[in-house]
Amino acid sequence: MSTATRTTPEYGIRRRLPVLLLAALLGLGLQPALAARDIPWAALSKSEQSVLSKHRDNWSSLDPEEQARLRHGAQQYLDLPPEQRKAVERKHNQYKNMSPDERERLRRKYSKQKESR
Repeated sequence: MSTATRTTPEYGIRRRLPVLLLAALLGLGLQPALAARDIPWAALSKSEQSVLSKHRDNWSSLDPEEQARLRHGAQQYLDLPPEQRKAVERKHNQYKNMSPDERERLRRKYSKQKESR
């Protein structure tokens, strides 16, 4: 259980972490240092391949920048402790169940928050 309270800096970070990580995984967050060359599927670790499995069939057709961005997101996800991974998965499932209009509103909201930093 977390000891962070509303008066500690950790509170804000912990409260926003699942949303920020979800955004990063969805391509709305921080961009990795983009590679100039394709990343072969076989060059991904087994864990990265597992996280990115839905992209396996079209991986070679993705732009190298997209491959690098997706790999970076997978690496960030794999670095999380299990409880934070579960939080990201819950947020991702909520996002998948949103209507296109709800998703667009969320994207706009996130963009405004990102711009205000």
